[in-house]
Amino acid sequence: MLRQRLITASLLFLLVLVLIFWAPFWVFLAFLILLAFLAGQEWGHLSLIVWPNGLALVLAALLPMLILSQHLPWSALAQGSVIWWALLAALLMLMPPSLLREAAAWQRPVSAMTVFPVLLPALLFSLSLQQRAPQFLLWVILVISADDVGAMTFGKIWGRHRLVPRISPGKTWEGLLGGLLASAIMGTLGAWVWIGAAVQSLLSGAVLGLVTGAFAVLGDLSESFLKRRADCKDSGQLLPGHGGLLDRLDSMSAGIPAFVAGLYYLGWWK
Repeated sequence: MLRQRLITASLLFLLVLVLIFWAPFWVFLAFLILLAFLAGQEWGHLSLIVWPNGLALVLAALLPMLILSQHLPWSALAQGSVIWWALLAALLMLMPPSLLREAAAWQRPVSAMTVFPVLLPALLFSLSLQQRAPQFLLWVILVISADDVGAMTFGKIWGRHRLVPRISPGKTWEGLLGGLLASAIMGTLGAWVWIGAAVQSLLSGAVLGLVTGAFAVLGDLSESFLKRRADCKDSGQLLPGHGGLLDRLDSMSAGIPAFVAGLYYLGWWK
């Protein structure tokens, strides 16, 4: 299982690396549309709706329409996405246990519709970064991947205290701290490579990595909520050793907008 997971992760990383630095606009856009469709299908299934393909088609169609429309207010979109994720996190923390266990009829379309503000900003920012600053797209992917690896490692070795057992029983506070530490380190390394070795830049990179890692956890928990309510271990079987596509994109969906908002705040991207 671990060997298969490593092989899949390595192949995915090579594919993404090629797409980030060498794919032309239309190729990368087509790749994102495919991701939107497949992720939309999985989200629809986890939301327990009877029309997941319709949801996926709408999501995939909206992406190029937004990209090819007038110039988007990227800074406002990043800030709005961060606020949305913060509100979603508060909702998950305060939600009564009964709503976590059962999917009432009104909940299914509501949770299905949240796929648009959840996934679209991350996909839009990915395309913009790939065109304007591909090294930053690689940077945020490395930060979020480091968060995932750090959380898994610390959680397996030292994990004792559960983080949010009613949503994701496997996550621990120790794993959270390990993931945030790893993302802060990767944020610092990225700042050193692409921004500069000044102390202020390195500290800003560490904070950027820390915040991005924290939001990545929120994305992971949001999918965990859907999986727990749908009684599914994984969002799908598309990626051997990893599960479904959403099992890899959940943390990216929240982490990428937070990273972009941080870039704007720090003045590293205009």
